[in-house]
Amino acid sequence: MTGKITVALADDQQLVRAGFAMVLDSQDDIEVVWQAVDGVEAVRLAEQAPVDIVLMDVQMPNLDGISATRQIVDTGVRGPGGEPTRVVVLTTFDNDEYVMSSITAGASGFLLKDADPEDLIDAVRTVGEASAVISPKATARLLRQVRAGGTDVGAGGLGGADAGRGIATSSDVPAPGPDDDLGLVDPLTPREREILVLMAAGASNQEIAAGLFVSLPTVKTHVGRVLAKTGSRDRVHAVLFAFRHGLVDPAQVLDGE
Repeated sequence: MTGKITVALADDQQLVRAGFAMVLDSQDDIEVVWQAVDGVEAVRLAEQAPVDIVLMDVQMPNLDGISATRQIVDTGVRGPGGEPTRVVVLTTFDNDEYVMSSITAGASGFLLKDADPEDLIDAVRTVGEASAVISPKATARLLRQVRAGGTDVGAGGLGGADAGRGIATSSDVPAPGPDDDLGLVDPLTPREREILVLMAAGASNQEIAAGLFVSLPTVKTHVGRVLAKTGSRDRVHAVLFAFRHGLVDPAQVLDGE
C-alpha cells in the first residue's frame, strides 16, 4: 500500500464516528474518507467510494455490521490500490458470538470500542499492511474455542495474545515433523514455519524481525508467502491454520493471558 491509508467509519452513533474520525485524522498517514450510519449505507459507499479499511460497528439499524462485513467481503470490494477492502469490527460487547461471527464473516480484525486511541491507530496500520488485529480479550476467547474444536472459519483466524518464543506444540494434535508438508501443495520452508509460529504467539512483524535478526522487509516477504501457501486471506486466518495443524498449542498462548 502506498500513500495514506484510507478508512471508512460505519456506526449509527454520531459521537462515536466523530471520536474515531478525530483520532484517525490526526495521523499523517491515515485519512477518513466517508462515514455511514448503518450497514446498508456502508456496503453502498464501500462499492462507490473505495477505501482500504472499514471500521464497522456490530449493532446498527437496517443491516448489522456482521452482515455488512460479509457482503463487502463476498462481493470482492477492493480499495483504491486494488487490494481487497478489509473490515475491522468494533463493538462495545466482549462476546464470543460477536468474535466468531466477525471472523467467519471475513473480518480482518475485532476490537472493542474502549480500546486506547493508540491501539485503534495501530490496528488500522496493521490491517493496512495486510495483516490482522484482534483484541487480546477476544484472542483468548477465540483460542479457547479453537482448543475445544468450536471454530469453523476455513483456513485460519486470529491475531495473538502475548508474543513469545518456544511455544509448545499441541498435545492434542501430533506435532508435525520437519518433512510434514501439512497438506500444502507448496510446503512451508523451515523459516516460514518459524515465522508462522511467532505470528501465532502474537508477535508483530517488527518483533519477529528483531527476534530473528532479520530486516522488516524480509519478514514481510515471508509473511506474504505464508499467507499464499496456506490459502489465508490475512494474518488472522494463517494463525488459525497454525493452531489447527498443531504448530502451536493454544493453551500455551492462553497461559500469557
